[in-house]
Amino acid sequence: MANCLVTGHKGYIGAKLYAKLEQLGHNVYGIDIVSNEMSEKLDIRWHLFDHEKNFNHLKFQPEYIFHLAAKPSVQWSVENPSDSLNHNVLGSSRVLEYAKLVGAKRVIFASSAAAYIPTSPYGAHKRMTELECKIYASLYDVDTVSLRYYNVYSEDQEYGGAYSTVIAAWLEKIRNHAPLRLDGDGTQTRDFIHVDDIVSANLHCMNYEKKFNGKIYDVGTGHSHSLAELKEYFDNVFDIIWDICPGRQGDIKNSRADTSKLDGIGWKAKIDLKTGLRRCIANVAR
Repeated sequence: MANCLVTGHKGYIGAKLYAKLEQLGHNVYGIDIVSNEMSEKLDIRWHLFDHEKNFNHLKFQPEYIFHLAAKPSVQWSVENPSDSLNHNVLGSSRVLEYAKLVGAKRVIFASSAAAYIPTSPYGAHKRMTELECKIYASLYDVDTVSLRYYNVYSEDQEYGGAYSTVIAAWLEKIRNHAPLRLDGDGTQTRDFIHVDDIVSANLHCMNYEKKFNGKIYDVGTGHSHSLAELKEYFDNVFDIIWDICPGRQGDIKNSRADTSKLDGIGWKAKIDLKTGLRRCIANVAR
């Protein structure tokens, strides 16, 4: 069993990964800026080590670091670009330096499809960290891998949360017996991947025996679906009133992961969209 650190372990994906690692018997430590009555509020920018490189709160020496802590909002980054850089780039840089200091075997970085051709500070900042991950792999011999997540969803996804998808939005409207909103004509496509598959991809990269050396992988199903397809599925299950709105300026038209690289190291998503949607619908019915 391994020592694992999960940054952002109270977030949507981080919490599920943390729980799965514990379930598998690993020694797991989490750090997150969110606090509750049972835990201290910790910020990866300041609480991994001090300016003299003395370890602060973490005497735990991880072999594997899953770096998910971030401010993962495109809109927030547009409104607060320098704060976004501070959280997402400086925070990630501190995690990488910490990995070097403790001699971690690998850092698994939660990147985003937004890093492909960045059109927002958020995407640019994810891209910056991808580049720094490569530098750490070549300069400091810290093995790193960046996972570019596509549209992550699940039956328990929080509406309005950082990773909230159109699926979560529509399910929330159905629960509240409110009209569902569709922006544009529905021809825009997305690669929807269930959060359980995201956790699976992280674990696969942890257990992979060869070095990644800073490589970047798309994490999706490799299949894109239009919002019109999703609308038809929901119409077949629920009696829905639709609020059709103009398309959003700057919205990505088509999105699909290139899964060939992950296929090449033995990982594929297992939950297709229809199966995932059935789980979502069953959750609403309860």
